[in-house]
Amino acid sequence: MRVVLFIISCMILGLASSGQDTLESRIILIGDAGQFISGRTPVLDAVKKTIPFTKNTTIIFLGDNLYKNGLPDDAFPNYNVIKAPLDSQLVMAKGSAAMVYMIPGNHDWDNGSANGYEAILRQQNYIRSLNIENFEFLPSGGCPGPVEVQISPNVVLVMYDSQWWVHPYDKPGIESDCPYKTEDEFLTRLDDILARNYKKVVVLAGHHAFRSYGVHGGYFRIKQYIFPFTDAIPKAYIPIPFGFIYPITRSVFGTSEDLKHPLYQNLIKKVEGVVKGHPNVIFVSGHEHALELIQDSGHNFIVSGSASKSTRVSGGKNSIYHSKQNGFATIDVSTKKNVSATFYTVDPTPDSGKIEKTFNAGILDFSKVPEPEKDSVTKLSEPFKDSVIAQASNRYDSATKLKQLFIGKNYRKEWSAPVKYKVFDIKKEKGGLTIGSLGGGKQTKSLKLIGKFGKEWTLRTIDKDPEKTLPENLRGTIANDIAQDLVSADYPYGALIVPELSKAAGVLYAEPEYFFVPDDPALGYYRKTF
Repeated sequence: MRVVLFIISCMILGLASSGQDTLESRIILIGDAGQFISGRTPVLDAVKKTIPFTKNTTIIFLGDNLYKNGLPDDAFPNYNVIKAPLDSQLVMAKGSAAMVYMIPGNHDWDNGSANGYEAILRQQNYIRSLNIENFEFLPSGGCPGPVEVQISPNVVLVMYDSQWWVHPYDKPGIESDCPYKTEDEFLTRLDDILARNYKKVVVLAGHHAFRSYGVHGGYFRIKQYIFPFTDAIPKAYIPIPFGFIYPITRSVFGTSEDLKHPLYQNLIKKVEGVVKGHPNVIFVSGHEHALELIQDSGHNFIVSGSASKSTRVSGGKNSIYHSKQNGFATIDVSTKKNVSATFYTVDPTPDSGKIEKTFNAGILDFSKVPEPEKDSVTKLSEPFKDSVIAQASNRYDSATKLKQLFIGKNYRKEWSAPVKYKVFDIKKEKGGLTIGSLGGGKQTKSLKLIGKFGKEWTLRTIDKDPEKTLPENLRGTIANDIAQDLVSADYPYGALIVPELSKAAGVLYAEPEYFFVPDDPALGYYRKTF
């Protein structure tokens, strides 16, 4: 017996030392599962038959969890029948070791109607009332997100509500309890998440696809130009005079749910503007009722939206894989930091049960991530001085006489006056501070700092940058220069007056302090910004 045990232990040690590339995390992508197919859920059944639900497995339902108008009030006729497809998703992995996340889609927001906000809250509250231990509906409260979840040591899942971006009716805003209430706060938080996880693969999950060669991407065949009704009713071959207007309008301008629509384009442009420079981000979505893998601009875009519907899709110049069949996709991340994508198609015909692996390929190797600049990870060669002489800003006192004539003299000299500032040392100030995250705000850069006992502080720039408050077509123009110069009308040290006035008025107040922030390696990811 001793000999046998010795041999077995040697074998185990041998396997461990061989450094095999094993599975770290598997993510199952199921989109648009909100209706039955002939009273069944063939794609969900196929997932259960094909993929083991282990502790390494994460399942994401990518929105449109209930067609056509989300979850109605429980007094609605046939309420139980309507919510049945949603229930089938909720119980699919119940009691298993897998973790399940569900994000909203436009149909969950009552098909993007004026009652959408109420509908998404009903769906959320119903799901939470069931208390399913391994199931979460995120983001909550109709908020935009982003929500960050660490699903394994090298994989971060970031979920957001893309319908919030394109929804033209009532939705949570600046007055809400959402942690991030505006587009700019959302983008600041996303930038912060990506900066902190630059060595990991980030799966960015939203319902709306950022790339597609399907219907929402403006793909129409000649049939739709002659018989436009076939999009809604496949056998409706009824020629319509000027029927070509419908496909042309959608392919050029789009509805609010099409990629060409201005609201949709705003979402894509702003999110990709933040993601740019982070090569390890994988975009995953549903919305398009097809399966697609598109590689563009240095990123992978996975569309998996055919869990209960299927529509036409084409192969474009950046398309690696596409299928109009019902199915789902998976992402596998290995311990050696290799990422592969797999697509499965499912025959929805009753009693067929055919499941086919139609594509599998490596899509990313994030084992060689560039290190931060050398000086951002080294210690200081000498300590900082206790104080320095500096200006609040040197860009206002040099204004031309013409500019001063129209905009005013303002507090230009005060902005450029030499002042003695205490040097900010994040390791010593207030007993030592740690960085929580980037702060929000359009005109100032700020950091949320946390003290030893959980007390929160904010480090914010004195000078302001009004560029983000301007319409996009005015940014980078003379209007931006004028808006910047108007900042000179603010007294840079006005915050010092407020405590005394507040104290006299019996109002709660903060006691601001002014610092000079040096080029400190302790700022880590945020050093370049501050």
